[in-house]
Amino acid sequence: MRAPAAAIGPMEQTPREEEEMGKRVLKPASVKAKGSYSPGWEVSGGRLIYVAGQIPWDSEGRTVARGDVAGQTRQVFENIRAILAESGATLDDVVKITIFAADIRYRDTINQVRSEVFKPPYPASTQIAVAALVDPEWLVEIEAVAFVPD
Repeated sequence: MRAPAAAIGPMEQTPREEEEMGKRVLKPASVKAKGSYSPGWEVSGGRLIYVAGQIPWDSEGRTVARGDVAGQTRQVFENIRAILAESGATLDDVVKITIFAADIRYRDTINQVRSEVFKPPYPASTQIAVAALVDPEWLVEIEAVAFVPD
C-alpha cells in the first residue's frame, strides 16, 4: 500500500518531472539528490527494457578510447542508445543506471558525460568503484533500465 504524498513530504518537481505517460519521478523533500540523477522512479502501464552492462567496445568488439574515461563513457552510452533503439526506446526512456568505475577518481568525468547524455528529470543512478573490470583496458561499464509506456 502506498503512503499518501503528505505522509512523505512534498515533491520538488519541475513541470517535466510531473507524472508523464506512466512514469513519475520520486523526489521527496526529505531525500537530498545532488547531481545528475533522481532518487527514484515509479512506472506503470508499459514495457521495461533491461540493458546489460555495456563496455567501451565499438561494433567490431574493439576497446575504444584506451586510457580516456570520457571517451569510453561516451562509447558505453552510445552502445546503450543502440540497444534501446532496437526496442523502440531512447535514452530519454531510461529510469535507472548503474555505473561501475575502475577507479573512484573517474567519478567527476563520468558524471560530466552523464549530464551531457541525460536531461532532467535524470534517471535514478548508482555509481560503484570496483577493484577491476573484466578487461584491464576498460575504465567504465554501465547497465540501464528503460521504461516505454503502452
